[in-house]
Amino acid sequence: MERLAGLTPRSSEWVLLVLAACAHVQPHARATPIGDDLTLYRDVALVRQRVELDGASATVPVPDDVTADDVLVIDGTAKLRSGEPGKLVVNFGAGGHHSIVVGYITEKLRWEAAYTMTATPARDRAVLRGALAIRNTSTLTLHGKAHVIDSELGAGRTRRTTEVAGALASPTPDGASPPAARDLGPLVLAPGETRVALVDPSAPPRRMHAVLVYDPIGTALDNTSSEPLRDASLGVNEPVSPKVSESFEIARDEHETAGLPAGPVRLLERHTDGSLAVIGESHLFEAETRRSNVDTIAMGTAEGVTGKRERRELTDEESRHRLVEEFVIEIDNTRPHPVDVLVREHLYRGQTWALAYWSVKEILQEGAQSINMRTRVPAHGQVKIMYVVVYTWGT
Repeated sequence: MERLAGLTPRSSEWVLLVLAACAHVQPHARATPIGDDLTLYRDVALVRQRVELDGASATVPVPDDVTADDVLVIDGTAKLRSGEPGKLVVNFGAGGHHSIVVGYITEKLRWEAAYTMTATPARDRAVLRGALAIRNTSTLTLHGKAHVIDSELGAGRTRRTTEVAGALASPTPDGASPPAARDLGPLVLAPGETRVALVDPSAPPRRMHAVLVYDPIGTALDNTSSEPLRDASLGVNEPVSPKVSESFEIARDEHETAGLPAGPVRLLERHTDGSLAVIGESHLFEAETRRSNVDTIAMGTAEGVTGKRERRELTDEESRHRLVEEFVIEIDNTRPHPVDVLVREHLYRGQTWALAYWSVKEILQEGAQSINMRTRVPAHGQVKIMYVVVYTWGT
């Protein structure tokens, strides 16, 4: 890949190009692959493998972590047994031409997503690019229609046919709604790495503007269960940063970004000589921001603007199965002009929360456990934001 001017060899890896993957699939014995259906999760891949067979029995290639006990016959009838690693023996008991579809889960397909945004010289628009690096650590070439879902299937190393059947019927073991699937189109996944473009190169630039962001807690404390954590010290004993970040806020296109998997992003700026420089780094499409209509990318610390977070009340009403917290966020501005600040708060105790009160006009839920509130702080002034959150749980 040609190195781009202004980027180091390490940072050039972030400028993702689409690599066309081509491979010729050799028949394995008398079993001919005719196309697979691949769903790529964070932890495993769910494969529907289609083959045509001539004769009473044949050997079908599978990833070398799959045995006959892991395989479910989805379409057709046959007896299966394991051969040597990476081979599945299919027996029909009678000769002739047969078609069969089998399903299994494999850990041999893993992926990572990464993105770049390139800002215009005026810093009012940014072009999004992204790619998925898929690593096939088996000896089998898989080819067919593929999707990526940014969640874990949760099957782990338990790949028996009952788990495969359950995964085919319901992609999420707990019945929750999964993230949207991103269609990757037809792929050839040979052993090694294949890179696939995630964003249409003809997509128009996205609007962007400067914004200050105060995010004092982050996601480190997030408890994703339906039972809230009731520890009184949670979120107040941890050090809270007063730092407010100089950031860019970039509009999302709902159609363009639907189903895109989370990954790191670098915001680039093109100089007049054509070279590129990194001006900010962040992550895109994380679970806690899936409902947001914007992305924010930090550039550095905002001089003259600081924040403070204080809990004013904690009431644990065990008999009523609810816990109430009240917080005040204080933003101080020593600059000689007003500033607009986005305050991001994480409702980390659990996912069964509701806001009972907030003192700002603009408030938006970004993800399952995050909200953002917007305020304007006057020159040499101060603004206080208050909100009350109520957590509940079952009997």
